[in-house]
Formats: sequence, structure tokens, C-alpha cells
Amino acid sequence: MNTISKQRLAKQADKLAFPNDLRLKDKVRQVKTEDGVVYEFVGSDSFGTEWNERRRYEVDAGRDMEPILYTPIYSEIRDASLPRNVPVYRIGPGGVVFEEVLEGGEVKFSSVSSSDFTVAIKHYGAGLEYSKDLMVFNELWQVPIVERQAGIAYNALMNHIHFSPILDATYAAANQTAANTAGDSTVEDYMLTIEDAITNSRTDTSNPRRGPYALLVSSAQELTVEKALTREVQQGLALQSRVIDSIQTVIAYDGWTGTRGLLETTYSGVTSGTGYLINLGYRDQDFQSYIKQDLLQDGTQDDITRFLMQVVWDTYFGAYANPTAAVEEITWPT
Repeated sequence: MNTISKQRLAKQADKLAFPNDLRLKDKVRQVKTEDGVVYEFVGSDSFGTEWNERRRYEVDAGRDMEPILYTPIYSEIRDASLPRNVPVYRIGPGGVVFEEVLEGGEVKFSSVSSSDFTVAIKHYGAGLEYSKDLMVFNELWQVPIVERQAGIAYNALMNHIHFSPILDATYAAANQTAANTAGDSTVEDYMLTIEDAITNSRTDTSNPRRGPYALLVSSAQELTVEKALTREVQQGLALQSRVIDSIQTVIAYDGWTGTRGLLETTYSGVTSGTGYLINLGYRDQDFQSYIKQDLLQDGTQDDITRFLMQVVWDTYFGAYANPTAAVEEITWPT
């Protein structure tokens, strides 16, 4: 079993240092255009290319600070040729089964059923603005701070888009497990509750969910869940079921809050006291992530070689989830 969370995966990379004698106004010139003022790199050296390589480094360093957490759940498709609306196809109810072909017999074909759903590939973007003060006061120390925030905000959006269908779904009784407090300790109560959730998932006649599983939790329950799933002999833990070996990954997700100017954006995480047992047995059809374009600086190649007062980063992606068929909502013991 593997446990992942922002706190466990986040990395802090060193900021790339600017030369002590660098004067940015000596490297760029102000140009007035119909759309406003831009600053272009000047000179025959490689400063413009190095600036953009440094900017890409800082954005990627920001992404390392807000790690992607949903990949154990989703089947990911990366394809630049994805259409605006991606049809979600499913293998027929029998799936694919290899059968013996006797002499004179025939091979039975599995078919891809017609699409019942479509996933919209949406366009997301963010702008980075380099103020005139950057040139006037040579405030280079501010640059990587803002650039890293672009990477942080992008990964936060990716996590939100992929987790929100699970967190925002309304679950009926067939997809809910109540807290079990029959144990002799809180850790044992958690273990028994997880066992109940797995049993309920496997015995659901409408949507049997037989595993393996991922467990999505709040960081408030992360350590207790981890103890309940630990195979070691624990003092005060009277019994421990082998059924918990079906859980491959525990994901702790608390959401994210970011601010642009006076506007605050919040992505909700897992509510404390609640967890989600997610069946991965049919991951290819229940959880699909479509990435048409990863985070890129927008503009033509000529634009990228210029120092613009405003730089746009954008991405195209979409996600499909089927919580009713794959998720058991859990209420943790108190």
C-alpha cells in the first residue's frame, strides 16, 4: 500500500540565480504597439533564450510544489489530436474473454458499444504580468515567485477537475458505509469500517465493485487510516482483516486556495470525517483523463523569443468519472 499527499510529494527546487551585475533594462527595449507597450530582448547574445528557459524551469518548479494526486485513479490519455468533445466508449457488458476455439469453431468478437457520454475538452489559461517596475528598479527577485505560482495554480486546477466529480457526487444508500464503532480502539474502528466498505462494495448487486481500490481521505484522517491499514501487530488491535490488502493507494487531498489580486479561488478537498473507497477494477471506463495540451506558453515562436509585459500560459484537457459505478462513500468513526 502506498500513501500519497501534497505533504509527502511536494518538492522545493532552488530558484535560478540571476547574475549579480545583471541590469534588465540593458537587455530589453521598450516598443509601443497598437496593443500597448512590450519589451523586446536586444543584443546578439543568448539572453532571450536563457530567460525563457529559466521561466519554464520556475513554472515547472511550481508544479513540483503542488503535486498531481489523481493519477492512481484515472486512466490518462494524452493526444494532441483529441476533438473538442470526446465520446466515451465502453466495452460491452461481457468485456473481453478469451475462449477456446475448437476445430471448425469460430472466434467470438467483443465490441465497443456506442457512446453514451461525451467529455468536453476545455481551454484554461492564466496570465503572468511583468510590471514596468521590474525594469525600472531591476526587481528580479520577484520574478520566480510569480512564475512558480503559475505552476502551482495549474496543478491545483488539475487536481480539482479530477477529484470534484467524486467529492461533489450525491451517493445513495447502496454507495454508503456508516462508521463501525465495534472495535476496542479508534484504529480498530477505522479498520472495521474499511472492511465494511469493501464488503458493501463487493456485494452491491447493481454495481459490484470488487477492487482493487484506492482510498481518498482528508489529511485529518490520513494517519489513522494508515495505522488501520498497517500489517504490523498493534497493541490493542484485536483483529486485522486481510481484505484491506485490496487497497493499493491512500490519497490525502485537502483542496487548494489561491489569490489573484482581491479575488480568492478555493477548491474544496475531502471533508474531514468522510472518505471514498474507489474501485480501480474498471478504471479504464470509470475514470478517464484527456489531455490535449499540457501547460504551454501561448503565442508564436517569435512571441516566445520576446520579453512581453504579459505572458499567457494555457492548457486543454477534460475528465470523465462515474462515481455511482465505482465509489463507496465512508463515514469515519469519531
